[in-house]
Amino acid sequence: MPPLHTPTAGPRLLTALAGAQLLVALDFSIIYVALPDIGADLRFSDVSLQWIVSAYAIFFAGFLLLGGQLADAFGGGRVYLAAQALFAMSSLAAGLSQDVWSLIAARAGQGVAAGLLVPATLGLLGSFYPAGPPRDRALSVWGTTGAAGLALGVVAGGGLLAVASWRWIFLVNLPIVAICLLAAGRVMRGRGRRRTPIALPATLSASAAVTALVLVFTEFSRARPSVPVVTTAGAATLTAAGLFVLTQRRGAGPLIPTTLLRVPTLRVACGVAALYMASFGAEFYLVTLYLQQVREYSALAAGLAFLPLAGAIIVGNTLAGYLAGRWTLRALLATAYLTGAVGLLALTVAVSVSGGYAAGVLPGLLLSGLGQGMAFTGMFITGTRDLPEESNGTGSALVTTAQYIGGSVGLAALVMIHGERPDASAFVRALCVTVVVAVAAVPTALCFLTRRRDSAHSSPHPVGSETGGQR
Repeated sequence: MPPLHTPTAGPRLLTALAGAQLLVALDFSIIYVALPDIGADLRFSDVSLQWIVSAYAIFFAGFLLLGGQLADAFGGGRVYLAAQALFAMSSLAAGLSQDVWSLIAARAGQGVAAGLLVPATLGLLGSFYPAGPPRDRALSVWGTTGAAGLALGVVAGGGLLAVASWRWIFLVNLPIVAICLLAAGRVMRGRGRRRTPIALPATLSASAAVTALVLVFTEFSRARPSVPVVTTAGAATLTAAGLFVLTQRRGAGPLIPTTLLRVPTLRVACGVAALYMASFGAEFYLVTLYLQQVREYSALAAGLAFLPLAGAIIVGNTLAGYLAGRWTLRALLATAYLTGAVGLLALTVAVSVSGGYAAGVLPGLLLSGLGQGMAFTGMFITGTRDLPEESNGTGSALVTTAQYIGGSVGLAALVMIHGERPDASAFVRALCVTVVVAVAAVPTALCFLTRRRDSAHSSPHPVGSETGGQR
């Protein structure tokens, strides 16, 4: 139940939660078109430029589980406020950076803030919006801003670079944070629901394992991976994972309750979330690079080229929110990923024949955007539907962790496929891989969610019950 003296869920709360998701998604993609300008201004090497992107993703994925644990223990409101404050300070530091390492450190701070913010927002959504149509509608709005934010980041980045310095791609976060905090108001001041100690050793070891694992794949994405870095990060991954297993079994309280691991919808959501970022998430990187390097688009032109994709994502999110109350989750997810895969295939064909933007690239962007908008909303409805209120933060963090680990692994593989100096044929190979990855989500949804027909907002059974899957 919501805390005492707390306003009921309404448009202001939803604005605060959706705005936070927009902030997280925007900062992931806004950086791509600005990398050349940053490199020229601060004299970054190619390796340093890679870390501007990687620092955010690594610390985002590494701190999601910690964020989920803290949100469940102290309440999503308190974690939300702390994360927004950290995001604002890190964004200001990034915008004022004068050297390589200060910018990378600020990006890491943004990643930590995002890792705390996402499970806090999802925990609040689960707490204030009951399972069924209210939560589905709220998740649809939240998903719209998140998925559209990935596309709008590229557009906003190109637009800002056309009229201002690259520093404004970080400073623009400050008014967004202010709007979120004003919209949140007193809702975030409720008390937490801590009843048991935090599983701090398990939390830190799990976060360290995820961080080190992402670092391994980030290093492999380079043309010449550093053997010492890969070896050290690999050893750290195994060590931290071993400590996590030990503390998970023997600690005062497990980080991931075993009952959550028995929820079929959560397991499926984690699987399709990883495939989402490895396919649709990689599309932003590949298409941006293709337009700027092969088609020789300016940063502004490349950003504007993504506007139709952003619009299609919003339509897909809205459609998924409507269909969630009428279709089974397995049908919704399968349709979403199949639609997106067709769009990626259309992009592949357009690149292979050097087709024009309107006749070739645009149809692919529209179809893939529609599919990924549906998939983004669908996978979080799936992942949170059967969770108890006290585990919303942790369960949501698991879905998002799987999403960004999948994105890191997928991007590393794609960079290795297209090489250091990709031409059109290299982009065709990389896009073909994204098609295969997106299609793989279809049998995942069809085979691992049960067949019994019911709407996606049916009342959840207790966690761990045999009928807790798709009903």
